[in-house]
Amino acid sequence: MKKVLFSLVAALMVVACNAQQPPATAAATNATAAAAAPGNAQIADIQKMLEERFKGAPIRGVRASVIPGIFEAVIGDDMIHFNPALNHFIVGNLIDAKSMANLTEERVAELSAIDVKQLPLDNAIKFVRGKGERVMYVFTDVDCPFCTRLEQTVQSMDNVTVYNFMFPIDSLHPAATNKQKAIWCAKDRLAAWQDAVLRRKFDDKAKTDCANPVDATKALGAKLGVRATPSFFLADGRMVAGALPKEKIEERLAAVQAKLAPTK
Repeated sequence: MKKVLFSLVAALMVVACNAQQPPATAAATNATAAAAAPGNAQIADIQKMLEERFKGAPIRGVRASVIPGIFEAVIGDDMIHFNPALNHFIVGNLIDAKSMANLTEERVAELSAIDVKQLPLDNAIKFVRGKGERVMYVFTDVDCPFCTRLEQTVQSMDNVTVYNFMFPIDSLHPAATNKQKAIWCAKDRLAAWQDAVLRRKFDDKAKTDCANPVDATKALGAKLGVRATPSFFLADGRMVAGALPKEKIEERLAAVQAKLAPTK
């Protein structure tokens, strides 16, 4: 929470400073922005400095921040904001004070987007409601209560296709791997999955020795940056973490559907 507040204060300070300035003409504003915009050479220099400072860490998305004079980059899994000399860093969430949008979360999701066409759909349990035009690719754990909540939510939705990838987290749910292998070995995988995750109905004697993708899916999820369940990817490749409320999922699906709609 302290991290969130720290970045929020930074954003609010920018808004307050801007409010004290007299209104500028559009031409003057554009000219100032153009003059302040960093060139490719400066970005390259900053990239090099980051690589020297954070040796061995993956560095992505170096660019100017929305805060004047500040830059941003994702180092490993974390986004940082910093001054060009790299002697001050802000680690945490940057919030847009007007919309209250989490700009850090949006940027990390953008940089972490995957090509969903590369996902092995044959290794997922498919569930369709209505026309199924909107798609979610869910990494889920049968013993995760938040996964149950997400599954309950999608049961009440329409026009959605859900691909459930079996992604048990052994450190939290040591029995989940064998359960999910048994679900995969069931004659009706979807029925077995929904019985287990929605109704806590599970056959402890079910076989687990059939060919199954559970271990491969655990490796795939780790490679894609899945750290918790449920986490799901939308059709534009962006990852969403957590069991969001139905209205929030609907918003995300509608936004992606509009984004990917063919232009006329």
